[in-house]
Amino acid sequence: MPMLGLNSNNNNNGNKTSRRIDIKMPPRTITNSRQHVHTFTTVRRRKLGRYIISIPLILLLISQLLFVLKLLSKHEASTSTLPMSMSMSMQHADLNLRRSYPVKEETETVKYIPIVYTYTELSEELGKFMLKASILSVRGTFGSQTNIHILYHGESDRDFLTWLHKYEVIVHKHEPTWLDDIELMRQHGNPRRSHLFLHKGNYIGTWQRIDIPLFINAEYCLLLDSDTVVHEKFSMHDFGLDITSGIAVSSEADEDSDIPWNLGVALFNVPMLRETYDEFLKFILSHVENPIFKNNVSDQGAYLQYYESNVKFLDKTFNVKPYWTKVSTFQKRKIVHFHGLKAHDILKLFMGYKKTSFPSSAWSLLRMVNKNKKNACLALHDFSIYIAKDSKNLRQYCRKVFEGVNMNTAHLKCFKFFQILASENAENVHSCKEKILDPLS
Repeated sequence: MPMLGLNSNNNNNGNKTSRRIDIKMPPRTITNSRQHVHTFTTVRRRKLGRYIISIPLILLLISQLLFVLKLLSKHEASTSTLPMSMSMSMQHADLNLRRSYPVKEETETVKYIPIVYTYTELSEELGKFMLKASILSVRGTFGSQTNIHILYHGESDRDFLTWLHKYEVIVHKHEPTWLDDIELMRQHGNPRRSHLFLHKGNYIGTWQRIDIPLFINAEYCLLLDSDTVVHEKFSMHDFGLDITSGIAVSSEADEDSDIPWNLGVALFNVPMLRETYDEFLKFILSHVENPIFKNNVSDQGAYLQYYESNVKFLDKTFNVKPYWTKVSTFQKRKIVHFHGLKAHDILKLFMGYKKTSFPSSAWSLLRMVNKNKKNACLALHDFSIYIAKDSKNLRQYCRKVFEGVNMNTAHLKCFKFFQILASENAENVHSCKEKILDPLS
């Protein structure tokens, strides 16, 4: 067997001899010099091939890393909190140039928008009972998949604050700097033009929403009034790719109108509203002695006038009124808004209350309900599901609605009606007056 030895010997002169390598080799491993050269070259090529194959992979990983870092930097830029007192120098016409990053459908999976409410302890108590039902509708529809925020003015109602904590509502203590000015504005208002001027707390509550960008750290949020009920889950995709650069609102009472008008449900671009906050507030306070904004009053008129070039129409399915008549609209409804007529107003109408029991501004809406009780019953059913989830809240709600009336009949009928209606399937509630309410008499 061939052998190569590794020896180090000294010669007679004391010098070391050259080294010889002795390694046992298996038979026929090295047959000739040509085969040895071929084997060595093949090994070199295989090693070099591994490195060549790895280079594109490394470049791909680097490009992906750079893409992720770019996305993170955009996200940080769009959601960073800016100073509350940020000055603003741009004109209204320039607002379109400052649109924040839109949500891209091709990169988004399922993103649920934050829901925001406002509340002041100075408002009428009935509003709190409806607000609880609205919050429960969000929790019942989305579970814990979306955040619920509330700008809360006051600190005395510990029971309500505890209730909000129970349902994981993020409470932002709200102490507006503009309270005195807004109260002065209310005093200059004409109650014949709007009922909002009649009640200090209710009027303040409508203006709380202007401070939303000071508390919410998101690209978009959806504002809901207390008299809304969420019927169906929705995500950012449902607002479309051509999403607003400012605000998006739907129509008022007219079902066939495409004019953005009603802020009971409003989609807000938070970074843009934050950038323009200081100038918007100055614009509002310049109307203290004349609280009329472009044929409208209160915050709704202020938003529509100041952000006129940045207002888009919000799909009607996000703001369906209980007196609307089209079946297709109700079949696609995502949010029901008891605008003009609250749930208890419709109940009173079904109970036989005369139209003179209601404000004259609601008479036309009452006629619309009488023409299509089916849709009104569907809206009441949506409301009943969540007002009845908290039996204590339902009882307090009915007592407040029929305060001063024979409590043994009206209040009890209200309580039983919503309880029974909530237990029914939607397919069985089209005749809620005849099948549920009338038998309670």
